[in-house]
Order: sequence, then C-alpha cells, then structure tokens
Amino acid sequence: MTQSYRLLHADDGAVSRALIFFGLVIAAALSLAVLFAVVFTKFFGLPAGQDDFMLTTVVIAACVASPMAGLAAQNQYRVDRYQTTLEAMASTDPLTGLLNRRSFKTLAEEELERMRRTQNSVYIALFDLDHFKQVNDTYGHAFGDRVLTSIANLSHAALRGPFDRLGRWGGEEFIILMSEVTQEQAHAVCERLRKRIAGADYTFNGKTTRISASFGVAKLRPEDGLTNCIEKADALLYEAKNGGRNRVRSEAKIRSAA
Repeated sequence: MTQSYRLLHADDGAVSRALIFFGLVIAAALSLAVLFAVVFTKFFGLPAGQDDFMLTTVVIAACVASPMAGLAAQNQYRVDRYQTTLEAMASTDPLTGLLNRRSFKTLAEEELERMRRTQNSVYIALFDLDHFKQVNDTYGHAFGDRVLTSIANLSHAALRGPFDRLGRWGGEEFIILMSEVTQEQAHAVCERLRKRIAGADYTFNGKTTRISASFGVAKLRPEDGLTNCIEKADALLYEAKNGGRNRVRSEAKIRSAA
C-alpha cells in the first residue's frame, strides 16, 4: 500500500468523523430546542404578541447555544492540546527537553535565511562530555541520564536567552546556535559554559561525580551552509579532545586554559 493511498484514506476517515460529529451536534441542538420550547410553553403559554415571540425565540436560542458552544469549545481545547503535545514531542528531545536534531536544523536553516537579509553574525558550537562512557559504566545509565538532564538545565541557564538556542545533537553531544555575536564573544560564551560544567557536582542516588566538556566553535556562513559549518565545529571539537579535553577550540585557534 503506497503512502499517498494511506493518506487519502486517512483524509476520508477524518472527513467522515467530522460529518458524524457535525450531525450529532445538529441533532443535539434540535433536541434541546424542542425541549426548551415545550418546557417554556408549558409553564408560560404561547407568546401573546410579536415582541413576546421574539423574546421567547432569543431565550430558547440562548439556552440551546450555550451548551453547544461549551461542547464545541471543550472539543477544540482537547484537539489544540493534543496537537500542541504532538508538536512538542516531534521537536524536542524526550530526555532533556531540548531541541532535537531535526528541529535544531530547521531553526538553523531559518537563521541562515535571515542572515542573507540582515548580514547577522552567527556561530555554531558543538560540545561533547568528556569520558561520559565511564560515567555510564561506573554509575549506571540512570545516573548518566541524570547527568545529561543536569547538563541541559545548566547549559540552558548559562546561555543568553533568545540569542542562543540549545539542542541535543545525539548521545552526550550538544549543539548551540549563537546569534549576534563576534568570534570572541562566541568563544567567551562557550568558555563560560565549559567552566560551569566542569565546576558542578552531579549527584544521584547518593553518588556524586564531576565531568568536563570539550567545545568546537565555527562561524555559520550563508555561502557555506549549515552542514559545512557543523563539520567545521565537529573537527574543532575533536581538536579540543586531542588537545587534552575540557577546552574550547574555535576557527581562529583561540586557546583557553583547561
């Protein structure tokens, strides 16, 4: 069965369900209108004049519209909440709550389009936790997951609000998009984050450890594209690893003390 065939029949099912729901609402509205009309005339009699008739019609319509509006609003709220949940699940990493790889790429491509108009200066940083496998092997994967969550929270708090966007690139590797920064500023942001990661204690179930991170920072250029920029940042990250870990490397080979 082809994808287009499945999508076509899925649409048919959605239309059928919508028509059924619409029919049920109409039936309920008519039933309520008749019920209110019977009750009203039973207790108050038939309207004596045109003004009374109009008032009676308005009262009955209001009595019918209120529950129908409530039903429709409740249904729309549930649909909107479900849609929001699906969108969040599709765009975020389930463990850390950060942007996942796909949504980060989308955001970065949108930033590239803006750069072509504004000439804004943007840098990409990749950072990887040093010797993270040893943490998992020594303390277990639950402890490792807690470390990743703590790193995500610490990093998010250390960055510059709307100017920096943080994502989980995969495993123990994270990625940052920094907009409206110079090369020196981008390096300084990563250096500050490196120190915070290295200086924190990570505790879970009575066990505590420390961990460091290595960074690679590259400039995002519209003429080169996102993939090329990430490859440069990745190469600089491994240069930092090979240079002793727990350090930041940028395109200008700015050196920082571990």
